[in-house]
Amino acid sequence: MSSRSRPLIAALAALGAWSTQIDTARATEGGGNSYPIGVDNTFAGYMLPEGANWLLFYQHYAASHYKDNAGNDSAKFSDFHLRADVIAPRLSYVWPGVLFLGANVETRIVQPVSGVDLTLGIARRAPLPPLDKGGEKTGLADMSFSPIILGWHGTSFHQTLGIETHLRTGSYDVRDNVNTGRNYNQVAPVYAFTWFPDSRSDVSAKFRYGINDRNGATGYHSGDEASIEFSAGYRVMPQLLLGLNGYVYRQTTDDDVNGATVPNNKGRVNALGLFGSYRITPKFALTLRMQSEFGARNRPQGTRLWAMLLCPF
Repeated sequence: MSSRSRPLIAALAALGAWSTQIDTARATEGGGNSYPIGVDNTFAGYMLPEGANWLLFYQHYAASHYKDNAGNDSAKFSDFHLRADVIAPRLSYVWPGVLFLGANVETRIVQPVSGVDLTLGIARRAPLPPLDKGGEKTGLADMSFSPIILGWHGTSFHQTLGIETHLRTGSYDVRDNVNTGRNYNQVAPVYAFTWFPDSRSDVSAKFRYGINDRNGATGYHSGDEASIEFSAGYRVMPQLLLGLNGYVYRQTTDDDVNGATVPNNKGRVNALGLFGSYRITPKFALTLRMQSEFGARNRPQGTRLWAMLLCPF
């Protein structure tokens, strides 16, 4: 089944990740991705204390531009507006007293709930009006599960290494214009570090390479995806940290539909913005982040707003 033979859209919001598959599919299946790029910027390489650590994420993503292979607004769409809102609790469990190769051992699980509102008009030759392929849906998105993450602590340099997976547990119906699951799995090796050059400053980065399997309902196999998330902060008060954050995303291999390569479809995007983090108690902190996208190819270009709460239970 080619992307031309089934013009549909699957919109996903999973910790901010979402996808669309539209007529001639673009940049992974429709220009989206399983992993919510930008979620792990601040203190990405610093493992939390032993035991259960609860975090609650909220993300709002809005885009009114879908870029083509040249970085221009796609002429295929007469109208494009996307809004995605996500709430996602994360349990990060650092196994007490367990060390492997000198590192602490952590397991993570995230179950997002997503709300997606998509306006999409597919342009046709006059006098035919645009095809309305928009819609909205709220439901469970795909679960993220990291079975093992290793964390090494140094005096000023901390790092983590592990495996992340995204599992096709979200709601998906190939007949629907909008879905909250992608209907395929992803596995990704990850490495992150956090460096404290002095008592007030910190620098963090996370490197990730995602490998997707095939969507059995559409025959579409999204290409591999590489991303770098980063932040640099300065502690202006003992409880208050301010700084810059962002990400760089590149699709590294072509998509294919039932073995046939999709040409000129590799996606890319960059983002940069401000963040602030306020630590109320040692186990209770609130972080706010903004990430404005630019330089997109074969995917939407918009703005992400994040709120992350480290919970004291």
